[in-house]
Amino acid sequence: MFSSALTAESQKLQQLAAQPKSGKSINTGERLLQELDALQSYQAKLNQCQTILADATAALELLDFQADEELEQELQTNLAQLNCSLEECELEQLLSGPCDKNGAYLIINAAIDDLDAPDWALMLLKMYCCWGHNQGYRVRLVEESPSTDRGINSATLAIDGRCAYGYLKSETGVHLLKRTSPFNITRKQASLATVEVVPMYVELEIPQQDLELIILPSPYLLSVKVSDWVKIVHVPTGISAISGEGRSRLQNREMALPVLTSKLFAIMQRQGVQQLADIQGEILKTALNQPIREYQFVSDSANQGKVLDLRTGIQTTAVAEVLDGKLDSFIKAGVLLKN
Repeated sequence: MFSSALTAESQKLQQLAAQPKSGKSINTGERLLQELDALQSYQAKLNQCQTILADATAALELLDFQADEELEQELQTNLAQLNCSLEECELEQLLSGPCDKNGAYLIINAAIDDLDAPDWALMLLKMYCCWGHNQGYRVRLVEESPSTDRGINSATLAIDGRCAYGYLKSETGVHLLKRTSPFNITRKQASLATVEVVPMYVELEIPQQDLELIILPSPYLLSVKVSDWVKIVHVPTGISAISGEGRSRLQNREMALPVLTSKLFAIMQRQGVQQLADIQGEILKTALNQPIREYQFVSDSANQGKVLDLRTGIQTTAVAEVLDGKLDSFIKAGVLLKN
């Protein structure tokens, strides 16, 4: 019966998403497609659990009549897979926020006046790209501003898929790297980069008179990337978004504006206000200034580095795996912390 209800809801969303869209309704259409994708994904996961359960039940009945080591190993594998799928479903049920099922924009900024910070920011960018791809999400670069010497000063990723925002929102804050600087081996270095996660596909009216469009020169001095970079500023708050990955000034504007809208929407949620005019400017960056995770790189073979979540105490010595996008334990702890 539950499966039938999911099918009916899926058909309803398909009909709504298929209706012609124009102007402001384009964003609504994208949100409907996101909901449809999320529902179909959940339905597929439910069907998979039912299939595994049916196979496990049949295997148990056969084992009652005759021992079979190969069948028993297959049963254990199926049960482990079922348990993993059920844990994922249980975790998703905790994502009850109004935008938790949405995709996410993830913005990384290297600390200013820190020579190693751009290199660290680039490592974080690669880490979240890997995480997104591991989840089967669509990952798209909206903006990447290279540093003069190495790494990046900033970057914005669009990570589009079921519950991306719900899973990633607890990543917002300061990520601290402690290591011996590879650019000066005589110096121990602590480098900072901030991560901000905001939901995609939000609806928020921004008065045009409150927006300022700034054309920036491309930071890629010796490359073929010659399209105009665009920075859109919400004048009353100073919040801005940049895009330089589009082929034209217009495309960059169309890519930057949703990011700015999402940033403002997230701030309104954090501050508990209903109107843009009610945003309190003096506490805009409070959430971004909170240290949330510490990454320790150790070059001494007798010791191991580690990654420590400063809020939950979750830690691991598998530093390389974390940088390859293996963030499941931290993501799960973050979801539990928020709920």
